[in-house]
Amino acid sequence: MDELHEAAIAYYNNGSREQQDLAWHFFRAMDNDGDGRVSFQEYIDFLHRTAGLAWVCPEMFRELDRNRDGQLDFWEVLTLYYVARTRTISCRTCLQSLSGLHFTCVTCFDTPGGETFDLCVKCYMRRNYTHSHCLFLDSYVLLRSKRSPHHLPPCDENLALQQPLQQEPDDENLEEQQPRRMGWWDALNAMETAIAVGHLATFCTIM
Repeated sequence: MDELHEAAIAYYNNGSREQQDLAWHFFRAMDNDGDGRVSFQEYIDFLHRTAGLAWVCPEMFRELDRNRDGQLDFWEVLTLYYVARTRTISCRTCLQSLSGLHFTCVTCFDTPGGETFDLCVKCYMRRNYTHSHCLFLDSYVLLRSKRSPHHLPPCDENLALQQPLQQEPDDENLEEQQPRRMGWWDALNAMETAIAVGHLATFCTIM
């Protein structure tokens, strides 16, 4: 939630006056008595009477309340406003609202006019889903992949069980060869292979 809070403030600070006014309108609509604070009851009442926020759970109030004073100020409500405007998707398996990192089917995402197929990290990690496509990327990697000059390779259902291809070095020209940086897709294949054979530590360089 801290990351979402910071993102909300960043968008607000860099937004137009009209966009900032919309955020304040959202806050005042929740602050029924106009005291500049939103109580838990005001929060619940607002969710019940506002279309499009049925997916927001009452328990989110505690996460939004950063200083734990039992009330929400404008900046804390701003986080909810940001989430409501940008995170209106849920996991296709457990139906949990996806307010942070999640996995998305690349094929569905790239289909014009089609619905996306999104999963929370736990459901994807446990393979707790049924879907006709097999290539998923997390929300951060999916964004960066759109800038990649390389096309995504065709998906293989047994990809995680395949060993990555290795090219035998040429002994005569070994000194002239420059090490090739591993692309994100190669790195992902290596990680999936490592998970499949139970040797993640061999490939992981951040542990």
